[in-house]
Amino acid sequence: MSLAFRFSLFFLLLNSLAFAQPNKIITNKDNYNWMLGASWMMLDDDGVETNPFNFSEYHSAPYPTRFFVDKYIYNGWSVEGSICFQKYDSTKYVNDSLRINGNLFGFDVHSKYSFYKMLGRSWIDPYVFAGGGITSRQLDDRNTAKAMSINANIGGGINFWVAYNIGIQLQSVAKFSLNDFMGPSNYMAHTAGIVVRLEKSNGEGNDFAKSKYKVKKSRSKIKVPKDKKKQKES
Repeated sequence: MSLAFRFSLFFLLLNSLAFAQPNKIITNKDNYNWMLGASWMMLDDDGVETNPFNFSEYHSAPYPTRFFVDKYIYNGWSVEGSICFQKYDSTKYVNDSLRINGNLFGFDVHSKYSFYKMLGRSWIDPYVFAGGGITSRQLDDRNTAKAMSINANIGGGINFWVAYNIGIQLQSVAKFSLNDFMGPSNYMAHTAGIVVRLEKSNGEGNDFAKSKYKVKKSRSKIKVPKDKKKQKES
């Protein structure tokens, strides 16, 4: 089975799962519309599955390297698309080798479920997700990972809503390569960043924006002074 065929079949399945819902759910009230975010990524690509939190071997950058957009669907479910970029640190391990130079690029699509409503719509918003994506590595020949791989992803995270519609997001995801399952192309990514949720623009109500003011729409009768009324009649 060719790589192109597996790629097409995999993403066809993802799209079917994400969008095979009745049209009426798109107009569901009590939700946000879009969620946007940028994160600092800590890449765990040292090839040691037994120690997924080996902080000393994380590849990272001082600026955000992951960007995502999330579209709310229905009753806690949403669909997320993200891109990421990470430059490898030559002093950290990449699988079993040091002094590896190169870059990693990734694109992912996830189906997410948030427990926000179940927890009473508080400032804590945990979620889980699953999906897939593509990883491209530009490395020297000593690295044993595939230059291009298709991933099956699973992970979870939490949003802390510290303001009206602004939050801090922490997330971890494990990515399993379908090219060499449980091989050197697998890796993990941990992220911390800022997330912003946007309200619906069509006037529908939602959890995050409720008007504090009510406008009285009843008509009021304008009273005309008696002296002006007499002048008008004469």
